[in-house]
Amino acid sequence: MTHAPSERRPAWLNVLAALAVLGLAAGAWTGLVTSPPDVNQGELIRIMYAHVSVAWISFLATGVAAIAGMIFLWRGARLADVVSVAAAEAALLFGALTIIGGMTYSRPTLNTFWTWDAKLTLTALMVALLVGVFVVRGLIDDPQRRGRVSAVILIVVLASLPLNYLAAEWFRTLHPAKAIDLTGGGVTMDPIMLQILLLNVVAAALIFGWLMAERIRIGLREARALEAREARERDREDEVVRVR
Repeated sequence: MTHAPSERRPAWLNVLAALAVLGLAAGAWTGLVTSPPDVNQGELIRIMYAHVSVAWISFLATGVAAIAGMIFLWRGARLADVVSVAAAEAALLFGALTIIGGMTYSRPTLNTFWTWDAKLTLTALMVALLVGVFVVRGLIDDPQRRGRVSAVILIVVLASLPLNYLAAEWFRTLHPAKAIDLTGGGVTMDPIMLQILLLNVVAAALIFGWLMAERIRIGLREARALEAREARERDREDEVVRVR
């Protein structure tokens, strides 16, 4: 079957996919093989590279989704809603991976998969609200109202992120002190481990970019199909009016 040119996957998206796969392979290799064991945590430090990377990207994806949602609230542009949905799906994926990574990390170090401390609870709340975005979207038929409601939820999730980031400092939590403190504490991580962590962050960012670009492409196709269907329905209604 021959596809229309507009439906063909662009070459740059294939290149981005290849870079994402290569980045994932490089990050996994350096984290599992190249990284030295930690003085205190030993080999468990290897889980940290994936856990922290997906956590950071989940924050980034939530920010992109919320900002696109704000643009939709302001302008009502369907493209903004498509971008918001694509980023929200990625945020949900990376948020779920964050929780799974944290549970994997916690079991051998704390002898428990889960505890309701501040940071873990806020992360679980973030994921629950992201799930709520798609539950709400499934319940509302009108595209404009659906986009507005989901945008408001995403703004609430965005507002919770600073509290999530600072929870380890503001509340008693099982999370260790941040080795990379963006609030002025500086970097206390070993340079080799820092390089490996940043490589894994870049790899996770490439995967996020790839998934989001692919989802936007699909979302735009769905939006065009919806617009065409709405146009046909308007034409039929106009025809009925003319007949009457």
